[in-house]
Amino acid sequence: MANGSGEGNGGFDNPMTKEDRIGVLVGWSSRDLGPNIMLELQTFEKARWDSGDEPDHARLFLTRSQAAVLANHLLQVSGAQRPPKRQGWLTALFK
Repeated sequence: MANGSGEGNGGFDNPMTKEDRIGVLVGWSSRDLGPNIMLELQTFEKARWDSGDEPDHARLFLTRSQAAVLANHLLQVSGAQRPPKRQGWLTALFK
């Protein structure tokens, strides 16, 4: 299992093969579980796109640290800007 340590490839060192299950992400949700987060992903495999079936569901339990690392990685590889840091109420008071 990859841990995100690979350079530019999300930690996966093996090239894609015909046997790989290729799909698309069609939805997600998350739930706060105190010290952990449950991330639910909804996906369709390429072979089933036109079948009318319901998407597959995967539930992943992440620590808050894992969730932050994943979020930062996705922001980086997507080229998106990080949201601006919010000012504290004290800083906003003296502006």
